[in-house]
Amino acid sequence: MPPVPEVIAPVDVVAYVLAGVAIILIAARIVGTIFEKIGQPRIVGEIVAGILIGPTIIGGQLAKAPLPGKPGVDGSGAVNDLFPIQSFAFLNLLGTIALVFYMFLVGMELDKRLLKGRGTQMLTMALAVTAIPVALGFLCGALLDSATWKPAGIDSTTFALFLGAGLSVTAFPVMARILQEKGMLGSQLGAIGVGSAAIVTVLMFLVIAAASASAKGAGIVDSVGNKFVLLIGLIAVLLLIARPLMGFVVNTFQKDKPIDGNLIALVLIGALATGLATDRILGAALVGGFLFGVAVPDKEGFAEAVIQKLEPAVILFFLPVFLAVSGLRTDLTLINGDLIGGIALFLTCMIVGKIGAGYIAGRAVGLSSRDAQAVGVLLNCRGLLILVVALIGLQLGVITPQMQVVFVLGAIVTTMMTGPLIDKILPQSYVKESTANLNVDDIREAQRTASGTAVIAG
Repeated sequence: MPPVPEVIAPVDVVAYVLAGVAIILIAARIVGTIFEKIGQPRIVGEIVAGILIGPTIIGGQLAKAPLPGKPGVDGSGAVNDLFPIQSFAFLNLLGTIALVFYMFLVGMELDKRLLKGRGTQMLTMALAVTAIPVALGFLCGALLDSATWKPAGIDSTTFALFLGAGLSVTAFPVMARILQEKGMLGSQLGAIGVGSAAIVTVLMFLVIAAASASAKGAGIVDSVGNKFVLLIGLIAVLLLIARPLMGFVVNTFQKDKPIDGNLIALVLIGALATGLATDRILGAALVGGFLFGVAVPDKEGFAEAVIQKLEPAVILFFLPVFLAVSGLRTDLTLINGDLIGGIALFLTCMIVGKIGAGYIAGRAVGLSSRDAQAVGVLLNCRGLLILVVALIGLQLGVITPQMQVVFVLGAIVTTMMTGPLIDKILPQSYVKESTANLNVDDIREAQRTASGTAVIAG
């Protein structure tokens, strides 16, 4: 008889959820602040905070509900006492909603003018920095073909595609934030880098779709082709129908008056509806949030007003819950001396593949050597998106908990290395020289205040 997770009384679920959220927020604020003080993005501290309140430190194992063809797993220890299966399921759902709203704010904040006329450059860059890491995924898949990394019964192609998806992740919001702080969003580097990173995110989820189709025994080409067609159809609906309708809505906004609650409700409904669509198409609701944010028409002061209203709740409350959900599933005690070689291999492919591909592609599309180096480093940053990939992989059963730990380590390592490397590659003297020829409007836009984390994470 397979183990059945212990079920708590419905009347107790609310208490566990409230206690769990409180624990998460306390840990996120404390550890996030510590990391900020040592010059690292708060996102890294919040990722670590989730790990600290999980099995790595307090011990035990989270319960897992039975899935078709897979038995349930009963939880154990302190982590299961604090986060029983029903409350954890609620926190997991809350984390998904967090990503939709977070990516919606990122899409709202992105200056669409910077993307015009650079489509070919951005697409070339995006294809290069996706294709090379995916190819390296097959190399890693062949070298890590053991029960330690790949669950029994999983096809080698499925496993390699999923590793490729993890290697190809780029946290483009982090890129936007760093370029914004440098005053270079209005530069050629800023436009090509941010635009290509957004395309990479969509391509990465198509790779995950291919891995999912392979895992289920479906045709990869047909499955990805259908999803691509549906995604293009959704983008067409957003551009041809949703954007004009939102234009009427946005035009009711008056900069010198407080934003109406109905406007906030409408954009949230739009983000959730588009998130639902991309969840059904790609299995990634966050992509829909971003697409709807980009589709909302520009009007002076509107994006800032929406961000000002939503940012505190999304950044201070919702997002740490998602990061904690990932951390609670991560058990660093699984790491031992036998795993060091595999970890080193994957992290090397992760870093060299992105920075190298970014540099080569950057030079090919006309960036200077220094700018190409910078864009390679920025594209290498994984932020929170690789945590999404890891969670999807666990849910599909195509990676082991040990491999999920490596994904989390990749998020921490690549995010921590981004800021120091960019400071070295783009010193202030070079930034001033690079932005000297920007017009006044571009400089003002490049230096405008961003939502505090639209880009802490990515």
